[in-house]
Amino acid sequence: MSDLNHSKRLKRPSLGKHILFVLLYKVFWRMVFGLIIGLKYIRQDTASLDGPVIYVANHNSHLDAMALMTVVPGPRIHLTHSVAAQDFFGSGFKRWGMLHLVNAVLISRSRKENGEDPIEQLDAMLVAGRSLILFPEGTRGVPGSMGDFKRGVGHLASRHPGIPVVPIYLDGLYRNLPKGRSMIVPFGGTLLVGKPLVFSNESVDEITNATQAAVEAMSHELKNSNRLT
Repeated sequence: MSDLNHSKRLKRPSLGKHILFVLLYKVFWRMVFGLIIGLKYIRQDTASLDGPVIYVANHNSHLDAMALMTVVPGPRIHLTHSVAAQDFFGSGFKRWGMLHLVNAVLISRSRKENGEDPIEQLDAMLVAGRSLILFPEGTRGVPGSMGDFKRGVGHLASRHPGIPVVPIYLDGLYRNLPKGRSMIVPFGGTLLVGKPLVFSNESVDEITNATQAAVEAMSHELKNSNRLT
């Protein structure tokens, strides 16, 4: 299916959804992360990002998507979608919650699963003016470490030169909601938002490597600053 046909299937979000997401993420979740969990925000200003954006972060916890939504500019929050694996959130309440409360787009891990190319699906969302939250490792990794980025971010950014790619590093959220647990515990953490990257003629691999390097640099920066305190 073409990008144009994909984008035509997207419904325009309602004003009610916009208000719901502002209250949910800018008020409720921001309070949970800031006051209860103790998440520290260190970030570049994202308020000027008024068009499609590709947010890219490491992934260790189910809290990651909610934390990232709290830094999306309010006017764009209902137009921003976290990308998640369809096989993990494929049915029941988890699927409903991801679609309606996290604003997720569920994709197949590969084209072989249903014949539909997940890159084309995400490409169409950018064409339609939506923003995406990507976890290029492809899965929650080993707590406290980061795996190699897959090339999806490179494919998307190469198809859309000029769209900002915002690198984000999340530290410590795996302690607040460990794998296999359902209760949030207040162990703190840090969310670092890096300077937006803008690509033009770079290759898929160059974009992927540059994005991973930016996230890794923030990881090293945080570790070095912690050693000094």
